[in-house]
Amino acid sequence: MNSKIIAIAAIAIVITAGCGAFLLMNDEEGGYRSTDNTGRLAIMGNANNDDYLDKEDLATIDAILDGTVNSDDYPLADANNDGKVDSEDRKMVERMIDREAMSIYYVNGNDEIKSVSYPLNRTVVVGTNAALTMQAVGAVKAGKVVGTTGEATKDYCLFSDFKDLPKVSTSLLAADYDAVTKIGNVDAIITMSSKSYLKNESTFTEAGIDVVRISSSDGMKAISVALTIGYLLNLEESANKYAKFCDKVISHVTEKKNTIDSGDVKTCLCATMANHVSGTISDFYGLTTMCGGNNVADWSTTTKQFNDGDEWLLNEKYHVDVFIHFHNYGYDTSADLSSMYNTYRENFDAIQTVKDGNYYMINGNMPAVVRLAYTASILYPEVFGADYGDIVHQEYIDSFIDNLSSEGYKVTDMKFVLTDSDFGITS
Repeated sequence: MNSKIIAIAAIAIVITAGCGAFLLMNDEEGGYRSTDNTGRLAIMGNANNDDYLDKEDLATIDAILDGTVNSDDYPLADANNDGKVDSEDRKMVERMIDREAMSIYYVNGNDEIKSVSYPLNRTVVVGTNAALTMQAVGAVKAGKVVGTTGEATKDYCLFSDFKDLPKVSTSLLAADYDAVTKIGNVDAIITMSSKSYLKNESTFTEAGIDVVRISSSDGMKAISVALTIGYLLNLEESANKYAKFCDKVISHVTEKKNTIDSGDVKTCLCATMANHVSGTISDFYGLTTMCGGNNVADWSTTTKQFNDGDEWLLNEKYHVDVFIHFHNYGYDTSADLSSMYNTYRENFDAIQTVKDGNYYMINGNMPAVVRLAYTASILYPEVFGADYGDIVHQEYIDSFIDNLSSEGYKVTDMKFVLTDSDFGITS
C-alpha cells in the first residue's frame, strides 16, 4: 500500500472513530458551512480536506508548491493521482471548480482511489443502504437513478419512489448486464463496498460503465459517503444539507453524553441479523459508545454468533442493563410485527437481560445517525428524552425522503423501537 493510500485511510479512521469531537458548525446569517477538515469529501482535488471543492483548495495547492506546507499532510491534493502535487493538479482543480465534465478521481468505500466520469447522470443502484444514500442526497428526485434491484428496494413504503424504475435483477447483491444495458446510457452502478455485491463488476467496467462502491452502512462514515456521492452526482447542495443534519445530531448527542455521570453509565450489548452479537469493530458497537453506553463486548471481530445451546453469552460479565437488536423490518405501518419480534427475541431469550425485559429491537432501515438517536433515547431517556429518536427520524423524513414526506408520513404511526410491552410479554 503506497503512502498516499495510507494517509487517506488514516483520515477515514479519524472520521469513523471520533466524529463528535470535531464536528463544529457555523449557522450564521451567511449560511451554513462545515468546519470539518478530515477529508469527508473524498474527492482527489479536495486539497484542504474540507467538505467543499472550491478556491480554498487552490490556495492549499499553492502553499504546497511554494513549500509552505507539506504535501504529505494533504493526500487529496494530488487531483490527477499521478503521485505528486504540481501545477497540473492546480489546472485540474480549476476545471473541477468550474464543474467541467471530465474524468476525476475519488476514494471509494474500500479506501481505493478510482476514476469516474463526472458528473454521473444515469445510475443503477444495487443495495439497500446504497438506495438510502441516493434518497438522502436527492438523486431519485433529481432523476439520476434509472434502475435498481427488486430485492434492495422491496420495502415499497420506504422506497415507493423506486417502485416504477426498471429492475436489473431480483437479487439484493447482483445486477444483470443485459438488463442494465437495456435501460440505456447508464453511467455507473452505485453499490456497496463488500465484494459480495456485484461480483460481475468487470463486465460493466470493461463496457465503460463505472462501478462506484460506497460504505454507506459503515456507521458515521456514511456522512463522507453522502458528500462524495453528492459531488459525483453534481448534487452538492443537497448532500451538504444532509451532512449538516448529521453534524447537528452528532453534536447534540456528544454534548448530552458529556453530562452523564460515570455512575449512571448503562452497560449494553447489541446484535444484528438473527443471532450475531456485535463486536468491538462493529458499526453498532460504535453507535452505543458514541451516545455514552458502556458496551461490554470484548471480542475484536465484527460479530460473534450465539447459537442454540451456546453458553458463552450467559456469562455474568455479559449481564448488561440493555440489549439492543438491530433488524430491518420496513416502514409499512400496517405490518404485523409480532411474529417477527418473537422469532428474533427467542434467539436471545436465555440471557438474563432479555429475561428481565430489557430487550429492544431497533428498525435498521434507517441511516446511522437516526439509529444513533434511537440508541441514545433507549439508553438514556432521562437525558435525551424518550421521543428523541422519533424527533430526529421525523426531521430526516421531512427533509430528505420526499416520497414519504409528501404523503404526510408520521413516524409515530409506526413503532421503530419494539419492546416486550408492545406484545404483552412480561418478565
